[in-house]
Amino acid sequence: MAHPASNFTLETERLRLRPIQKLDFEDLCILDSDPDVRRYFPEGALEIEQIAREVDRFVMEWKTLGFGMFAAIEKNNNHFIGRCGFAKLESGEVEFGYLLLKEYWGQGYATEASKALLEWGVKNIPTDHIVGFAPANHLASRRVLEKCGMQYHKMDIYQDIVCVFYQKKI
Repeated sequence: MAHPASNFTLETERLRLRPIQKLDFEDLCILDSDPDVRRYFPEGALEIEQIAREVDRFVMEWKTLGFGMFAAIEKNNNHFIGRCGFAKLESGEVEFGYLLLKEYWGQGYATEASKALLEWGVKNIPTDHIVGFAPANHLASRRVLEKCGMQYHKMDIYQDIVCVFYQKKI
């Protein structure tokens, strides 16, 4: 299992990835309250109280599961650029996902973080596969999932949205 301590980090060429902590609350408020960033989420932009609950859940998942959501920090300036990582779905499956501040879209950060995290997940998460999904019309997100080695699995409905599901077998 992964070490959930606050000093646990993964590094890529441009990013430092570490478990989400309470200190990320303000950055997560900027990220999750942006309607453009959350355009493809059925609940849309989140309110402060929802984000506070989300942060508590992220911190607790690291403690109870040994894996969870990572803060993505740009190495050269120490800026928070988004979150990416893992969650356990109601089905028991492990989901992989990411969300970046819009000024970092289209620069390869999502793919860079996703490749590193999926490699980490294969070694550290006790499951036989990891799933990722995106709304069928969210082509940029689907491309990231494909570029980081996830395979098409199926089309299905998730929260009343037609989604394309991918998976990575372990």
